[in-house]
Formats: sequence, C-alpha cells, structure tokens
Amino acid sequence: MLFSLSHGTRIVQDTAVPQPAADAAPARALAVLENPARLDRLDAKPLSAVVDGAPAPGPDARTRQAMATAPGTFRYLFRDAPGLPEGPATLAALDQLADSMATEVAGPGDGSVAPIVTYFGQFIDHDITANTDREVAGLSEIAGDIAPMDRVQVENGLDNLREGTLALDSLYGDSPGQGAFATKLAGLMRHPTFTDKMRLGLTADSGDGRPPLPADPAADLLRLGFLMDRGDITEAELNALPPDLRANFVDADGPIRTRAIIGDGRNDENLLVAQLHVAFLRLHNRLVDLGNDFEEARRLTRFHYQWLVLNAFLPAICANDVVDEVLATGAPLYAEFLADHPPADPARMPMPLEFSVAGFRFGHSMVRGGYDHNRFFGRAVAGSGQLAPFASFVQLFQFTGSGKMPSPLTADPKTSLPGNWVIEWDRFVHAETPLRSSRKIDTHLAPPLDDMINQPANPAVMKRLAGRNLRRGYRLNIPSAQGVIEAINATGLYRPIPVLTPEQVAEGRDFLTAPGLDAATPLWFYVLREAELVGGNHLGALGSHLVANTLAGLVINDAGSYWNARIAGHRWSPHLFQPSRPIDSLKAMLRFTGLLA
Repeated sequence: MLFSLSHGTRIVQDTAVPQPAADAAPARALAVLENPARLDRLDAKPLSAVVDGAPAPGPDARTRQAMATAPGTFRYLFRDAPGLPEGPATLAALDQLADSMATEVAGPGDGSVAPIVTYFGQFIDHDITANTDREVAGLSEIAGDIAPMDRVQVENGLDNLREGTLALDSLYGDSPGQGAFATKLAGLMRHPTFTDKMRLGLTADSGDGRPPLPADPAADLLRLGFLMDRGDITEAELNALPPDLRANFVDADGPIRTRAIIGDGRNDENLLVAQLHVAFLRLHNRLVDLGNDFEEARRLTRFHYQWLVLNAFLPAICANDVVDEVLATGAPLYAEFLADHPPADPARMPMPLEFSVAGFRFGHSMVRGGYDHNRFFGRAVAGSGQLAPFASFVQLFQFTGSGKMPSPLTADPKTSLPGNWVIEWDRFVHAETPLRSSRKIDTHLAPPLDDMINQPANPAVMKRLAGRNLRRGYRLNIPSAQGVIEAINATGLYRPIPVLTPEQVAEGRDFLTAPGLDAATPLWFYVLREAELVGGNHLGALGSHLVANTLAGLVINDAGSYWNARIAGHRWSPHLFQPSRPIDSLKAMLRFTGLLA
C-alpha cells in the first residue's frame, strides 16, 4: 500500500523484505461461464477458471530475472533519442514557459469531454505509476541549477512503486511483498461480516441533508477514526510505527482520524478522485451481491475497469484513428518495449518514462478551478430557491483525509465526509457548460495549479505544477518530442506521425527559439501544444500514440486481463457478461452501483 498523499513529498510504503520471483506465472485465472445460455442472468457467476486463447507464455521467471537489467521498472521507450539542449539558457526558458502556461487566456476554455474523464485518468495513473513526481534523494531534485541526468542512472535509481498493471491493487491494497502494517490494513479494508465485500465509510450528518444518491449512506472512504473507534487500530500501534510511516497517520494533533484506509492514499488527495474510488468499491460490492465471491468479484471488477480504460477512456481523450490502429495491431510499440525490458518479476510491467513523466500528464490542463459539484455546492435544483457557491479547487482538497473535513456542522468534523459534500455524478458525466465540462487540453493551466495548496513551500517550484513538470522532465532527461517522433516513425509500426514546425511550437512564445526548444521541445509541453492545435478536445497524434500504446499494451500483454479471457470463444466484454444491462460506460457503471439515476 502507498500511504503518502502529497505529490510533492517522498512517498512512503510499508514494505517487507523482497522475496524472489516465483517460477509460476501470476495466479490470475481467467474466469469464463461454462453455460453461455446463462449469460443474461444477473446472478450468473463464473464456475471455472481456464485460459482460452491467452498469449503464449514468455520466458520463465529465472530467465526473466537474468534478462532484467535493473531492479526498477521505469524505462525509456527510446533511451538513445536526443533530449533537450543543455545549459542555463534552456533552464531559464523552461521557467519562462511555466510562467506563460500559468497565464489565463481570453476565450472559452471549456472542452467537449465530461469532467469524470479527467479524474478517471487520475485514478488510472495512481493505479499504474508512482514515484516520478517526488523528491528522490540524489536523483530527481528539480530546484536550482539542475542538469539532465544520465539515463542509465535514472533507470537504475527510480523504481515504480506500483505494479504497473491495470489490476487495481490501488483499490484492493494487496500489493505483494508489503510489510506487516500494510498487510493488516489490507485485511481491514475487507468487511468483517460480509467478508467478500470491501468496506466503505459512512457520511456524517451535515445538518443540510445530502444528495439523494446513493440511497444508502455508504458514500465515503473507510477512515482511520472509524477503525480506531472499533479498536481495530490503537494509538499505541500507530506510535510504534517507523517515523516515516507513522507520519502518515499521526501529526502534532494526534492520530489523523480522517486518513483514508485505501490501497493508494493519493486517491484521497482531492474529493473527486476519492468519490470515484468509492464508486469502484461499490462496483465490487454490487458484483458480490450478484452471487460472486471475493476473488470472482475482484476479477470482474478488474475486467470492467480494463475494458472501460480501452473502450471508454482512450476514445474520449485520444485521436480515434490512432486508438483504432493501436488496438487493431495489438499495441506493438509497447510490445517491443516489453521485449526490450522484460521485468524481473513477471507480475510487474515496465512503464515508459516518456508516458509517465510527460505524455500522461495531459490531464493537468483539463482540471478546472471549480466545479458544479452538487446541489449544495453548485447549481441549485430547479424550484428549490437555493443559492450556493460552486465547489472551489481549495474546497475539493479540504474535504479529504489530509484536509480533515473542515465543517463545524458534522457530527464528528474530524472523521467523516459531510453528507452535503457527496458528489452528484449527473453533473460530471456530460460535457455541459458552465463548469460541467473539462477544460480543453491546451498549454494553459487553471490558476489554482500555479499555487498548489497541499504542496510544500520549499522548494517553491513544487507549488507550481507547470514549472514542476517541465523541470522534472529536464532533470530526468526525457527525450525531446521531436526525438520521440523520429524514433517512433523509424520503427515503421504506424503511419508516420507529423512533426509540428518550430513556428507552430513557439507561436506566442518567442523565448523558446534562442535555446532551440522550438525544434527540441519538452515532451509534456509538446503533447499539450499538439492537442491545442487540433482543437483541444482530444490529444494529437504523438500524445495519442504514447497514451494508447501504453494503456492498451498493459492490458494486451497481461495474461490475466479481460483481453485474454474468452467466453464461448469470444473475448470477454461487458456485453457478454451482462447483455441486458452491460457496464459499457462510466455512466453505466455509476448506474449499476446506485450512484446515478
């Protein structure tokens, strides 16, 4: 489990002594229904576990261990691709570029993508990658006069703290090799009576009521105060933890009773991703209600999640012709990357640094400074006569574990989410204005991202998201966008990706020209600029390839994923699992879990 909530600080794990990888393949059975005639029954459950049409097995664990070049699992897609020009002029231009990205521009910033997509992207990111956005001693310092690091040194020193697979260990908290306290917490995340279910938290009475959905009160995350009140965790137990680990649960005021007990603490860093985490916990529990035991419900939750990533998320944010090409060809760019970097542990997947440090950070530009959150903090319900402010960015961080739920109206203001802050998902699943759509994918960020409230003040750059991203990409020696395009085109795997001209890159930012950043451009900025030039409602060609190849590659190359499961000879899909009411969209998932009418 990952406990740290702040992107600006060192992440903390409770990790046991690593064990050698087992010779056997990961124990992820592929569930199929033996009787296709029962597929339309909501109470149908898998009766056997077989592999039907899974890819041929790769090297055994000992061979993969020998082939692996380093313990970490972050690798460059193109280690030899050229990077940015080095020197003080580049660093000064990067800082000036960050300043320009924090400046509001005239004209509408509303895009055509629903706000839920922004935070589903964040949920995905937290499930597959961690550690590139933190201060790793001697490796990723980004303040002051920095220079690009040697790429082999980066690969050897920067380990991905997630498994790198879309297997939802961020939801279940069951990462292998974790320490005793994390293992105990993972057990407490299971319901003590209905042991096949995951625990949820109950909201507190705010005095103002709460939205009508869900009809039950299970609309918050499990929190430390609840477990302490039950005696499942004691203050003495917390105080006995190692200092770094204890700091995640105890501060100067005592135990942090609002701390969420979930597989990845970053999913409680803002209220929107926290409420999405609640939705996936409810998805698991609903699948248990339909007759599945824990393992089968977890497998089905993973399958639906993976299917939604490839069939709902990718088409929403990538160029659809690229998505079609990547899926039709089996994500060969990632397949070649995997062949070049076989992991020592077959349960872990290597993660391209170009994706994690640059390509998948496009979502930062989609974040709004405020949202139409619900009837109490957003647009009033017709006829209610209610006037309410929209939910601000600051508030969405306050009503979390680290924000400590600052409401004097709650029964226990230091334990639970107030009921009047439960999200109303109908305001987030459609792209409407005002404040009911994501911002466009472009080269400008919402003003609150230039002064991040939950980030450390020292170094100051950590509070400025654009500066942090640009400097970290430079420090970690991420190849230039043009270098990545040249390398992808040289593979011959896809239709050639067009290259923006220096004039297109530097338009309105002439300071990029002198150090040569208009022709050797920071990959993160280029991905945003490319999207901006095609209207801002989806990624351009390069961004689409980086995102679609990585996410599709993780699923396609996982023998235990939905992609490699078969039902009556057909690839698993929500339509085969439940033909009458398939969970084939985020809206359908929310309806299935009782969170959307």
